[in-house]
Amino acid sequence: MDVTRKSTRRLTRKVLALAFTLALAPACNGDDDNDDDGGGDGPPGDPVTVSGLVTYDFVPAVYSPTTRRGTLEFNQASVRPVRNAVIQVRQGTRVLVDGTTDEEGRYTVTYQPRGTGALTVVALAKTTTPEIQIEDNTDNNAIWAVGNSLAASETTKNLHATHGWSGTRYTANQRVAAPFAILDSMYTASRAFMDAREVNFPLLKVNWSPNNVPQSGNKARGQIGTSHFSFSENEIYVLGRDGVDTDEFDAHVIVHEWGHYFEANLSRADSPGGPHSSGESLDPRLAFGEGYGNALASIILPEPIYVDTLWSGTTLAAFGFDAESEPVPTTDDPISSRGSFSEMSVFRMLYDLYDSGSNEAHDRVSYDIGIFYDVLVGPQKSTPALTTIGSFIHSIKAQPGVNAADVDTLAAFYNIGSITSDFGDGDAPLRSIYTNVDRIPYNTTVTLRGGVDYNKRPQNQYFVFQGTGQSMTFTATHSEDVGIEVYHRGEVVGSADRYLSGTETITIPTQADEPYVLVLVGFSEINANYTPTLAITSP
Repeated sequence: MDVTRKSTRRLTRKVLALAFTLALAPACNGDDDNDDDGGGDGPPGDPVTVSGLVTYDFVPAVYSPTTRRGTLEFNQASVRPVRNAVIQVRQGTRVLVDGTTDEEGRYTVTYQPRGTGALTVVALAKTTTPEIQIEDNTDNNAIWAVGNSLAASETTKNLHATHGWSGTRYTANQRVAAPFAILDSMYTASRAFMDAREVNFPLLKVNWSPNNVPQSGNKARGQIGTSHFSFSENEIYVLGRDGVDTDEFDAHVIVHEWGHYFEANLSRADSPGGPHSSGESLDPRLAFGEGYGNALASIILPEPIYVDTLWSGTTLAAFGFDAESEPVPTTDDPISSRGSFSEMSVFRMLYDLYDSGSNEAHDRVSYDIGIFYDVLVGPQKSTPALTTIGSFIHSIKAQPGVNAADVDTLAAFYNIGSITSDFGDGDAPLRSIYTNVDRIPYNTTVTLRGGVDYNKRPQNQYFVFQGTGQSMTFTATHSEDVGIEVYHRGEVVGSADRYLSGTETITIPTQADEPYVLVLVGFSEINANYTPTLAITSP
């Protein structure tokens, strides 16, 4: 998520070897005759074929909803293959050959040495199909890798990235597995959709560093705020500071953020971002975006218990939640809070749409991830409303093979009405956040409630209107801080949030008879109702 207060949204090689650190300069082509590459000079030698296995340590993140405790289980670490990763044989800084690992982490490449320079074999934390690369945002965006020396006579060279955990903390120069764990979770998420549908994913850059801390500031210094997808940069950042918060093995967190990348590049996300937690009444755009990310992680991994680890003092702990059921005796989604404004309700409903639900009377559906894909890249992307659980439910009910009545039964369990439109018709609380503007000029007074964050339901109201084919002016006024954004099918076509009090106004051109949604958002910190005015005019 983007944690800014008012979200606007929208090579070198780094190698850690098993026994030594190898600094690599930017790659150059194998046929480059530059003598300054450290690889030696002279005619190519005889071809040499080298093969091997590339693996990394994966450490499971565990959490018990019963005891409400969790951690990283290093004593249960397993060796996993590094799949679809770029393999290089280098002589000095010259790349002699590029290849890729297969789904079992195996590779075979044939190279021709040039001169007598030292040889190395390197596995980059970078896949080719789709293209994902893990970079160090604190080291000029160098791509992480694992490598080792290669004797001229060697025909087999295995590489293994270790987790580096010593029992109480990480040993820095042995902490090599982290970028490969992130890469593999991202690759798993991508392949889940690619196996169901024909998908072309754009390049994804992921920023991980052992310097990344939960502090906002200069990202090049590791001050990333939290693990998040940046809509403005179209990149993901992952926490990595030992003793504070390390997310590389928190596979649910990784896939959750990948889900936001999917939204931004293939689907659509109207979420305002910002802080959120279970039990809160969120802006329904935020509730959908975060619940969707959680559900996607539990579906794809597949593991219903979502886990996020972090340090509590000197103890490596965790928090989490179960996609299948709420914890007892204290729930994380009280009945009074369930519905379209609850990320936990969205999370569990989306998961129930996927899982079999054979032992749950309210869950008689089970739809594959291909149907999720069809909704996300189709009607959810083009909805004239805003992206909420309402637009998703309305869209999935229209898909071939979906039983609409069974979906309504499931929604009712989460206190969501029988949705009949993208605007939430059939669910009174969701429909109430939308106000239809049936005439221009339009003037109204809106009741908001302060004392909560700008991304919560009490601080937001939507207004739906048709374009006139002429310019339209929007004005919001109050002594408390308010802002306005105008959406046209997910694109922000105008916004105003310049002042901390007083009047915000914008003028935009509109298309005749096209639907628009204006979001009026308040920022009052006083726990009381307040009533900004909204005016819409057009010549």
